[in-house]
Amino acid sequence: MATVAYVDNPPPKYIDQARSEIQRFPDYVRSYFSEMLPILNWLPKYNLMWLWGDLICGCTVGAIVVPQSMAYAKIASLPPEYGLYSSFVGVVIYTFLGTSKDISIGTTAIMSLMVSQIFIGIQASPEFQSGEWTTHQFAVTMALFAGLISLGLSVLRLGILFHFICQPAVAGFMAGSGLTIVINQFSKIFGVSNIDTTEAPYLVFGKTLINLNHSTVDAIFGVLTLIWLYGVRYLCTKLTHRYPKHALKFFFFNISRNVVVIVVTTFLSWVINHFGPYENSPFSILGPVPPGFQLMGVPKIDSGLVSAIMPNIPSVVTLLIMEHCSIATSLGKQFDYRINVNQEILTIGLTNIFGSFFSAYPSTGSFSRSAVTSKSGARTPLLNVFVAIIVVLALYALTPAFQYIPNASLAAIITHAVTDLIVGPSVWRRFWRYHPSELVIFAAAYIISLFTRIDVSVYVPVALSLIVQLYRSARPEYAILGCVKMDNTLSINNEKKQDIDNDDDNEGISYDGNDDEFEDCRFFSFTHSTLGHCVHPIAPGIVAFQPRENMLFENSVYYTEKLMDEIRSTTRRGKPLAEKMGDRPWNDTGDTGKGRDKPILRAIIMDLSGVHQMDYSATEDLKAAVKQADRYSGRSIPWYFVLNDSMAVRKGLLYGGFGTQRRKAGGPFRSDLKKNNKKDLKSNNNNNDAKSKQQDNNVNFADMKKDIKIDKQKQEDRTNTLDPKSLSGNQDSSCWPQQQQQHLCTYNRINQIDDIYPYFFVSMNDAARAAYINNIDIMSPDQSEHNTPSVIDEENGRELQQ
Repeated sequence: MATVAYVDNPPPKYIDQARSEIQRFPDYVRSYFSEMLPILNWLPKYNLMWLWGDLICGCTVGAIVVPQSMAYAKIASLPPEYGLYSSFVGVVIYTFLGTSKDISIGTTAIMSLMVSQIFIGIQASPEFQSGEWTTHQFAVTMALFAGLISLGLSVLRLGILFHFICQPAVAGFMAGSGLTIVINQFSKIFGVSNIDTTEAPYLVFGKTLINLNHSTVDAIFGVLTLIWLYGVRYLCTKLTHRYPKHALKFFFFNISRNVVVIVVTTFLSWVINHFGPYENSPFSILGPVPPGFQLMGVPKIDSGLVSAIMPNIPSVVTLLIMEHCSIATSLGKQFDYRINVNQEILTIGLTNIFGSFFSAYPSTGSFSRSAVTSKSGARTPLLNVFVAIIVVLALYALTPAFQYIPNASLAAIITHAVTDLIVGPSVWRRFWRYHPSELVIFAAAYIISLFTRIDVSVYVPVALSLIVQLYRSARPEYAILGCVKMDNTLSINNEKKQDIDNDDDNEGISYDGNDDEFEDCRFFSFTHSTLGHCVHPIAPGIVAFQPRENMLFENSVYYTEKLMDEIRSTTRRGKPLAEKMGDRPWNDTGDTGKGRDKPILRAIIMDLSGVHQMDYSATEDLKAAVKQADRYSGRSIPWYFVLNDSMAVRKGLLYGGFGTQRRKAGGPFRSDLKKNNKKDLKSNNNNNDAKSKQQDNNVNFADMKKDIKIDKQKQEDRTNTLDPKSLSGNQDSSCWPQQQQQHLCTYNRINQIDDIYPYFFVSMNDAARAAYINNIDIMSPDQSEHNTPSVIDEENGRELQQ
């Protein structure tokens, strides 16, 4: 016994959707608040093995944080202790709220550069020069308002906006910012004075090279530090490949190179300044660093300062979120866990809000420290607690030694840290090979960062990427499909097609009764690079069109225009143009004899299997295309649709009446959503008098399938709507979906799947077969192509003029 499953995906009523959302609202609330404390998921499972890994990783990262945070504070044109303040609060909060085990929140080179560029304008203001505004006020105000806006974005669950920033834009921004930081540190590494690093990077680089002959003794510390940092990394990499058994030892020695160089250069600096005959240091040093949290307290907000920095806050928030989430997402993919973007933005917001009470400036996830964390055996976010302990110990116990750290060594550490952000020509070639637009977006971010503020290098590539995406959506790809017979035999005999094409009287397309013509066919575009020469038309007068993007308002007109262009180029008019030029329409004055060898349009197949969204505009444009095709061919053209499970596409087509295609006056089809088709279908299943149902003007989908002349066996399956339990012997059973039924089909074995609507199909083979068979005997032998039926107005029972 054959079982046929007729599938449907009925659009639910809005009242049912609202009722369902209201019922699930308590679950949403519980999920919303449970996601705010991820620590509750992993802390109960914490064990000694995790503790040991977090302890080692925390000590390793903490040793890097101390010198790096002070160096980044120098980039931001702030005192070095502000870097330590900013590195404390973030790691504490992230332990409880973070969704990544590898992220280290604190100062970053890119954020420090952005703060420095904003601080330049504040320093030039009369209020700052008069002492009304202070460095401390600027730092905490920036952190507070950046945190408040980030918190608001998280509460409103707007983290989805992060995904509008494409990877080439992020890579170009990171690379350009890294190169900008390296250029700004050159003058400090070589001790070249009087270089204004607030200018454009290309000017800073040029002036540094011009004045390189004025280098001071700072160059000794700077150059030797660079040699040490790059030499150790290179040596450890080589030894790791040669002696893989000792890879762990080489790894920890490699990541400790920053601490080693700071200790050694600080000791040498102390010896020179303490025992040497110098009243002032012969080279630039960090200077006194106050111990502890000297300026901890409630931030004092000045309305004038807020007004001055507020135009820059959106840029700061954008950089905070982009830098943090891009690093977290990348590490999550690498180590097979998923981050919650909204939760990460929440941690950024709370970090900066509470950080303003500890005199911190804006901080976010650090690229270099997070990379070290991921490679140091981090097991859980609890490692950040150990990092915080080391930062506090450094603030209260090591600040006397910090004042002797050479600035050239700090500049070298910064340069070494950010060079990993600078990508080489291999990445450029990768973007170019994928698509030139990807390289343009990357290059825009890269180059703009060298000539203007770094926030501009974010906005421009993001705008370019959105323009590219909008263009791709507005001018999407499409395909005109044909068939390829797997056994090298065309699905339609070439001789029959030639007879049909050359028959002006058109006695009708002959058909040999074989209903498996398209069983072994595969459908490809005529322009396919490999199989294009093997693709043949499905049948004369049948056009198969495949959109390759969602059908929305920005591209629906484009799709329908290309469809009509294909119809006009491959078929001829059903009614020839008037002989006199003056009687022809102004927009169509072509040659009347042109295209007489082309077939007349018989059917249109729309392969929407790759379309998942359809809006009102697309539906209306399809309805307009129906009118155009009917006028062009001089007959009512059937449309066949291959669909997926998309509710939006199905509802749009049913709204346009494409499911049953019942003609009406003043428009192409009557909507299939105006009546409760399920109720009609149920009543038809229990009524044996089909004629009475047709008189009641109700829709019987099985009879409509029969009317469009799909093969007889399928019609028997569709019309057999008896209770499956009552069927016996060789009778076929049909499994009809019900809207309120959870299990739409009770049979485990299904021989055939078809759509409940007569013009919807689940495969291209079924749609092509239906279009072909339906047009075999569409006209009687004595009926010519130029005397075709008019469109019927079902409501008034009369013919409409074409």
